[in-house]
Amino acid sequence: MDKKAGYGVFDDITRGEKYMGMWQDDFCQGNGVVVTQFGLYYEGSFNNNKMMGTGVLLSEDDTVYEGEFSDNWTLNGKGTLTLPNGDTIEGTFSGEWGSGIKITGTYFKPTLYDHEKDRPKTLRKLGNLAVPADEKWRAVFEDCWHHLGCEQPGQGDRWKAWDNIAVALTTNRRQHKESPELLSRSHAQTLESLEFIPQHVGAFSLEKYDNIKKYLIKACDTPLHPLGKLVETLVAVYRMTYVGVGANRRLLKEAVKEIKSYLKRIFQLIRFLFPDLPGEGSVIPSLMTETKEARSFCTGKKDSEPDSPEPGYVVTSSGLLLPVLLPRLYPPLFMLYALDNEREEDVYWECVLRLNKQPDKALLSFLGVQTKFWPTTASAFGENKKVLPNSKDACFASAVECLQQISTTFTPTDKLKVIQQTFEEISQSVLESLHEDFLWSMDDLFPVFLYVVLRARIRNLGSEVHLIEDLMDPYLQHGEQGIMFTTLKACYYQIQHEKLT
Repeated sequence: MDKKAGYGVFDDITRGEKYMGMWQDDFCQGNGVVVTQFGLYYEGSFNNNKMMGTGVLLSEDDTVYEGEFSDNWTLNGKGTLTLPNGDTIEGTFSGEWGSGIKITGTYFKPTLYDHEKDRPKTLRKLGNLAVPADEKWRAVFEDCWHHLGCEQPGQGDRWKAWDNIAVALTTNRRQHKESPELLSRSHAQTLESLEFIPQHVGAFSLEKYDNIKKYLIKACDTPLHPLGKLVETLVAVYRMTYVGVGANRRLLKEAVKEIKSYLKRIFQLIRFLFPDLPGEGSVIPSLMTETKEARSFCTGKKDSEPDSPEPGYVVTSSGLLLPVLLPRLYPPLFMLYALDNEREEDVYWECVLRLNKQPDKALLSFLGVQTKFWPTTASAFGENKKVLPNSKDACFASAVECLQQISTTFTPTDKLKVIQQTFEEISQSVLESLHEDFLWSMDDLFPVFLYVVLRARIRNLGSEVHLIEDLMDPYLQHGEQGIMFTTLKACYYQIQHEKLT
């Protein structure tokens, strides 16, 4: 009825505020979040466009108020004020934030142990009063299901859904023949290939999984396809939410939850269209797969062992969909990571710049790398040159160059492959200089990898680490790539906390 209803995001340009929450009859009604250009963050209840009821208000300097509100930015009732140093005031509050607040209550000075224990708990509560991620953009997903001919998500005739997709593509292709812009984005050949229903005969295999993946890449890149339209809309609303005033470090947690919710709900759509596709975490049996390269970082040897059968490929919504979705959502998401990790990144970067002033041999010695692992020659412009005491950026150059590629990839899977390849490059360099087989121990490997991390000079390494940690598939954590990632994370923390001085 031409009135805002359900979940939505509203930019109030005149006030420099952004509201992300529930609406009813054109009013902010229910739970929501407001962020301002001055760094204020509020989440809680709204009634008739006003902050009313229970809420949490967080200022840029980490001062937190949890309690009752009666109007926008107006505290009124019982609550707790937590100061940045951990001191708290419990009592009754009245007044507008920033204009003087009257307090009747008790002031608490916590002990050191209480401070360490309670401070993170206050910030962990963020998100509890926001709209749950699965409730966001329900209408967008319902519209996609409707185009597939389903009244409710997952409830409908699959063959009818495929017919609807074919009809939609054919109709749209005819309608948009006169539109060069749409034809350039949805090439006629791609549209024709998407009109055919993929057939699956026999047991599900890795080949069939790859075919589904290829179909999805084409479908999601075609706005005329229901899945393509869904992805295009989700990308638009995501950017609308987290760009501008929405680029607030407090929103990182919500931004990550929203992406995970997209993955779960799109995966439901895909499993409806492809019922043979196994569920989240299922394993597709695979044949002999190459594992020599992956093992080489541990052994320092290549082609030393025969291939062995792997247990199979694990099906996950993130493995299937992040390559399609994340490159489009990456700029606003990574900006939030950069803002959230700004302080620790500055400490890390200062140390990286300072240590990179040292020549190679001095830095290797300083980090405690065993001399037997020091490269004696380095390749430059196709020639092998001797590493001199004043040589710089010559040692492990291929590994350094490899690790730098982490900043040019989008998905955690691709970033983990970069880390794995870096370890393999390190092992190959050592193998060439030692001329003998060897077995890495972490005591030997860690200083060498730390050298490579320092020389790689990755400006936002902390943001890269946290993004991988938040979005990587859990089953990878205890595998080989998980161990390699933990080593990279340890290097990052070693650099910023120990300062290596």
